[in-house]
Amino acid sequence: MEVNELTVRPFASDDRMRVEAFFDQMGGETRAFFDRAGGNRNGALGFFDGKDQNAVRWLALDQERMVGYVFLWDLDTGVPWLGIGVAEDCKGKHLGRRLMDTARDHAMSCGKGGILLTTHVANIRGQGLYEYCGYERMGMHASGEVLYLLRFK
Repeated sequence: MEVNELTVRPFASDDRMRVEAFFDQMGGETRAFFDRAGGNRNGALGFFDGKDQNAVRWLALDQERMVGYVFLWDLDTGVPWLGIGVAEDCKGKHLGRRLMDTARDHAMSCGKGGILLTTHVANIRGQGLYEYCGYERMGMHASGEVLYLLRFK
């Protein structure tokens, strides 16, 4: 898989099965870091039930298979929150960078002041990605996760 050959696009009404398969393929570590208690899965599926207010979601497709997911929520604020997940067999191939660039470009085009995210303290790979993409480690969030901020200039 070449990252440049992938399609990154907003969720569409016929993507439900792709989204479900994406969450089904997650390994234990990814579930622990990205989908504890099914929160991100439920949020993604909310798009198809019309419950997806105040958020925008994109998926990365390798042909017809969903291999990545990034979203922004709290879009009615000056600094929305970001979430990101990459398929197990696509990690380490720079797909995360491309997805984060998609979300950053959208937030900037909407006049936002930056983007916030939190991650599990043990998610060292994710923390490396966030710092590479310019996010600043701000400390610990009240949730017990590491808080990151990307400020737009």
